[in-house]
Amino acid sequence: MNTYFQALLSGIASGAVYGLIALGLSLQFGVMKIINFAHGSFLMMAMYVSLLACNQWGLHPLASAPVTAAVLFVVGWACQRWLIDGIYRKESSREPIGVLIFTTGLWIFMDYGALLVFGPDSRSVSHSWTNEVVVTGDLIFTYPQIAGCLLAGVVTLALVLFMRHTATGRAIRATGQDREAASVLGIDSQRIYRLSFAIGLGVLGVAGALLLSLYPVNPFVGDIFGMRAFVIVVLGGIGSIAGAFWGGIIVGILESVGSQLIPVTYAEALIFLLFLAVMYFRPRGLFGVENE
Repeated sequence: MNTYFQALLSGIASGAVYGLIALGLSLQFGVMKIINFAHGSFLMMAMYVSLLACNQWGLHPLASAPVTAAVLFVVGWACQRWLIDGIYRKESSREPIGVLIFTTGLWIFMDYGALLVFGPDSRSVSHSWTNEVVVTGDLIFTYPQIAGCLLAGVVTLALVLFMRHTATGRAIRATGQDREAASVLGIDSQRIYRLSFAIGLGVLGVAGALLLSLYPVNPFVGDIFGMRAFVIVVLGGIGSIAGAFWGGIIVGILESVGSQLIPVTYAEALIFLLFLAVMYFRPRGLFGVENE
């Protein structure tokens, strides 16, 4: 029984980080109505930035999180301002298919660019903190697991409060619900898009720093977690910030507990089976509402 309880708690811890990875993707889709296929590649970039901050500058893995978030925020703003804005304006009267194609190309470019720069080897952060554990009875947790779960919850809660209780957050929500009506009220939709994309990548920067203490980074690590983020966004409810967090928890539990009962590959298949079931029976997601 302790084995399953350990797996349950470990699943919650890793699921919280998964939810944080998906949160930015959900925010970008909720506001801009586009799927950023390069999301996993930006996660890979965040992990390399955190790795540089830890191994070259000597920062503690947790201290690298705000640095990585700041770098990814600037990257997100610049990417939206100088790369995506132009495509989005040209397709303002129809579905932004060009943006989807562009982010797909960006995904491939970033992955192979990282392969050229960093090589194919996986790299881990070299800090003793990543191997320290807390033992409670028969339960064992690593410090990165505990810190990842707590920080993911704090960042998600902070973003929920920001969206609900600040003027900027309400402007983002208004633009996501009806861009034309928001423009009539004086909201600059282009500025909101840049800010939303930048916030999404900033949150992803925190997730990348937390993930680096749990998984090694390589040029294609984002492909795995990018696909998982897409599944989580659909499970939680597209555009729902809290839904992304709880969707991540569900995926983490299924992955961790499922692997105790059935082979790991079947546990992965179970996640995608749930994804298909939700798409069929509840397309708005488990925690989404009809008008989102």
